[in-house]
Amino acid sequence: MTGSAGLETDVLVVGGGVMGCCAASFLARAGVECIVIERGELNAQASGMNAGSLHVQIQSSMARDTDPAKQAAFESMIALNPDAVVAWRVLAEELEDDIEYRASGGLMVAETDDQVRLLEAKMARERACGLDVQLLDGGEVRAIAPYLSERVIAAEFCAAEGKVNPAAATPAIVRAAKADGARFRNHTELLALTIERGGFTARTTAGPIRAAKVVNACGAQAAAVAAMAGLDIPVRGKPLHMSVSEPTESVVPHLVQHAGAMLTLKQAARGNLLIGGGWPARANPDGADASVLRASIEGGLWVAQRIVPAICGLRLLRTWAGPSISTDGKAILGEAADAPGFIVAVSAHSGYTLAPLIGRAVAAIVQGKGAPFDIAPFSPARFAVRRSAAAS
Repeated sequence: MTGSAGLETDVLVVGGGVMGCCAASFLARAGVECIVIERGELNAQASGMNAGSLHVQIQSSMARDTDPAKQAAFESMIALNPDAVVAWRVLAEELEDDIEYRASGGLMVAETDDQVRLLEAKMARERACGLDVQLLDGGEVRAIAPYLSERVIAAEFCAAEGKVNPAAATPAIVRAAKADGARFRNHTELLALTIERGGFTARTTAGPIRAAKVVNACGAQAAAVAAMAGLDIPVRGKPLHMSVSEPTESVVPHLVQHAGAMLTLKQAARGNLLIGGGWPARANPDGADASVLRASIEGGLWVAQRIVPAICGLRLLRTWAGPSISTDGKAILGEAADAPGFIVAVSAHSGYTLAPLIGRAVAAIVQGKGAPFDIAPFSPARFAVRRSAAAS
């Protein structure tokens, strides 16, 4: 409803990426009144700039990290991935629009014996977490993926992995949320948050909004929003690089990754090949959108054509830089003990993969119900709390 001093709602969701939109959809579906505010356009930052990989297995950069604390953090997250992919399948069945959900499996390829050994060690960790993965030799790999180069001597296969199209999926979730009563306010930036008896007042560029509860789903900006509620959380933004080729015939049904190089590769429904893998982009000091780097363009395409020779000769259609986020290796999810009603919903990695699962968890937390998984390991309470002017 609208009060004389601005808008009022049960829940204010800050952040119009896939995480916030999923949370709003599940809240609205449950009959909880909510407003989503986004300082720019919905789905315009990390959610709209990623390639829609649905990750299940440990990514190779994580597998190479030898820090025991980080290894434990990664494993706590990958245990959620299979249920998250199922959540995407359910959404794909429920939504009226085709979001190009496909779960045709993922291959992490190896070109050397050292890379094969890394896969073997990684698989042991994954199986201990309950993942279903198998190691294929070169002949077995090319039997299911004839598009791969002869350089590939083995690959880890994870049947649960897949992809969606972020340009279709997030808008479809927004339309469903609106149909259930959720309200969205684009170009509405949160300027300050005041904690009051029984809730919060958010000062925004479009006027005040009074809410009983606030969900912080701001991705790379989550630390700044958390500070308004007196919380210190270690969320950092990191710009990464993506490329997309012109459309071609259907060649790559799988999500392809590399055990020793930066590569994620998949093919969209229209035939475009999407190429990423963590290649860095340039963060602009003035706060403007990140810029692409020629070395990342060339490096990403070089690895891709080395593994999938069919890429050779295709034209590069577009290349861009988009934000990614990092934390201490785990999601930050739950209600702040020192700011009751303030709920953090940030993924450490594979944010697009985990969005519907975390969105369901947020809706459960708001309603005081049990989440679909144990959220205790991801609580913001594991970080030091500081008092800010907004909380005093």
